[in-house]
Amino acid sequence: MTADLNADSGLTPQQARALSVIHRHPGIIQRELADTFQRRSASISNLLQILQRDGYITRKVPTESERTKQIYLTPKGQAAIAGFDAYYDTVESRMVKNLSPVEQQTLIGLLEKNGGVVRSTGWCFTNRRECHSESVKQGRLR
Repeated sequence: MTADLNADSGLTPQQARALSVIHRHPGIIQRELADTFQRRSASISNLLQILQRDGYITRKVPTESERTKQIYLTPKGQAAIAGFDAYYDTVESRMVKNLSPVEQQTLIGLLEKNGGVVRSTGWCFTNRRECHSESVKQGRLR
């Protein structure tokens, strides 16, 4: 499924995940992104250079600190996120189309019960935005 999404978008899984994190945390700085990915800053720097070169992100220097750059999605980056959301909505619809409403709620309950594993993959069933905000509350930017 992820391979299909990445083939359609032309982005690597790591690039797609970076866009998703930046979308949820506009103005995030490179160090925070490196911490989220558990990577060295140099690796993240290369990833960001590619995303900037390809027009998905922009980096802005805030007036209060010239040493850090805040990262934001460009309209192209926002469009990529919209495409990801549409894709996942389609996948979710396919996953539950043969389930009754009661079975859908059971599935959602089971996935929520196993939420740590589900969230760590970057996939959150039905309420992705709520799932991501819960991850933030737990100290994870995923």
